[in-house]
Amino acid sequence: MTLDLTTAALMLPAIPFLMLAFGTRFTVVSELIRKIHDEYAADIDLDDVRAKRMLAEISTLKKRLLMIQINQTLASLSFLANLLTIFALYIDSQYVSKLLFGVVLGLLMLAIILFMIEIGIATKSLNLHLSDLDGND
Repeated sequence: MTLDLTTAALMLPAIPFLMLAFGTRFTVVSELIRKIHDEYAADIDLDDVRAKRMLAEISTLKKRLLMIQINQTLASLSFLANLLTIFALYIDSQYVSKLLFGVVLGLLMLAIILFMIEIGIATKSLNLHLSDLDGND
């Protein structure tokens, strides 16, 4: 198989889009953490059921932050590897370009898998938040 510039260049618009999506999720989660901190940090009663739920939600938010950070790192590394792939093609090094393109694909697959895991964590967090409305204290 021969890898050409157009194949590698197809990844260029997709990777920054993923980075933007991960960055937006990071911003939303960090704003939520600041809001929770401002509203509840001063007067948390550890015996209160709602406080326990809030602490559980904070725990899931910490996990989400870590996952988003890892996703951003993976997307950034894949973007760099993609640029190196294009450079390797430019200097006519097929072997190196194929190797680097494989790295790009592997990093993006990891980022997408972690993104799906982070969505699951976000769902758990929302379910904790909605449990206040269940009436099943």
